[in-house]
Amino acid sequence: MLIRTTLTLVLLLSFSPTQATADELSQLQQQLDRFKQSKYFSFAPQTIKRADAYLGAAMLANEQDKTVEYQHALTQAKEKLAEARQTAKAFMAQSAALIALRRDSSTILDIVTPSGQSFDQSSRNAPGSPSTQQYLNTAQSEFNQTISSYELGQLNQSQAHGLKAQQAFEQIMQRTIPRLTELTANAVGKAANAGAKQYAPQIYQAAKDKLVELHTFSDGLSHAIPQRPEQGLYLAREAKHMAEQVKAWRKKTRSHESIVLKQRRANLKLANALQISSEHNPMLTIIRNRDLLAAIKKNNKALADERQAHKQDIIQLKQQAKEELQRQLAAQTDSLEQAQQNRMSTVKEAFRAKLERETFDSKRQQKLHQLFKPGEVEVLVNLDGSLLLRLSGLKFAPSKSKIKAKYFDLLGRLNEAMSIYQDRSLRIEGHTDSFGDVKPNQVLSLKRAEAVRDFLIAAGADGSRLKALGYGEVRPIASNEFKQGRAMNRRIDVIINAKK
Repeated sequence: MLIRTTLTLVLLLSFSPTQATADELSQLQQQLDRFKQSKYFSFAPQTIKRADAYLGAAMLANEQDKTVEYQHALTQAKEKLAEARQTAKAFMAQSAALIALRRDSSTILDIVTPSGQSFDQSSRNAPGSPSTQQYLNTAQSEFNQTISSYELGQLNQSQAHGLKAQQAFEQIMQRTIPRLTELTANAVGKAANAGAKQYAPQIYQAAKDKLVELHTFSDGLSHAIPQRPEQGLYLAREAKHMAEQVKAWRKKTRSHESIVLKQRRANLKLANALQISSEHNPMLTIIRNRDLLAAIKKNNKALADERQAHKQDIIQLKQQAKEELQRQLAAQTDSLEQAQQNRMSTVKEAFRAKLERETFDSKRQQKLHQLFKPGEVEVLVNLDGSLLLRLSGLKFAPSKSKIKAKYFDLLGRLNEAMSIYQDRSLRIEGHTDSFGDVKPNQVLSLKRAEAVRDFLIAAGADGSRLKALGYGEVRPIASNEFKQGRAMNRRIDVIINAKK
């Protein structure tokens, strides 16, 4: 029974298709790309960079057929993407007022700034006061630091930066709204002259209401900064355009008929697309809006039903595939059990050879342990027969890759350890903690690994047996939330590869 269960598990694992892995990586890449193109990206940029780094590590591990590393990196990438989504949405909800203030100040500044000039060239500021551009630079810098601190979970710092950004944006609004008020008043006057009060009364009145709000703030009667202050200008321009258009229609005797026929043509095209009409002459066909709405609802329901049907088809196909797989497993398990019986005769010989190898390896490991003092090197044996030498006693200065002279003796003994395993190649892996950006961390870890490799070669080691790799922060062995964990993650690991 145990043999059958084990063989079934092996078969299930062997049936995992490479295409599924490629699809999983491609799907995650698409999700990351969509997030970068969305409005949320600017509110969680560093978290997404880390998700990208983990995705790259997963792709590399997949190419090297390292299943455990692949699953770990892929899981981390998915978690970072989910964290970015959650962080961005939470920041937008918490800082909605600040984001709106940033948007409004930027919009107004674009409106009131003459082409080819800065706003300060056409405005009067108090002598010695910062320029509007300086306020803008300060506001943008503090806003970015607000986001960065929020991503790191430094909420007090984020709140402090947000307050400074708000004050700078408000200074921009204080300076630009008076000029916007002048432009809006001018546009309202032009709309009135065009007859907007008679021919576009609703839009015209909305523009006047917004102008009153701007005047109230500009004159100091209210300290509440208007929201969407640019809308008064746009409404006034639209009222003028609407009034001119209506007067033009009134001058044409057939203009009203043209408007009706234009709407009928649009409704007829929509009705034909929805397949509720096959007429082609808008002069003879009247399509009611309620009929169009009913047809759209019917189509939406049909699409929902079709999606549900597809889901059911997928469930059925999965069930069929599962049943077929179980049938194949049952047949192959019987065949494998028979083959297992035939191979049992060779197990004793294989076990004896394995025991001899383990005895030889045990003696070599004893010699290896005798080379190092306690606390210098941690020796671990992996399941695949490779050995991990964690150089706990080797430390680098912050952001440096130069090896200090006091560690030469330790690396010299590491060179002796290589001579014990002359039949194997070695990998020298550099690792860092998560502080700092991903790319500089990776480069630093590689330089440190290369420094150890170069020292060993200079000490007489065969360079063809050595390979230096830099993993940066993507393979932590402890939590980066604590100083002790970060110190453990800053390390050099020497892997004595299993004998091929």
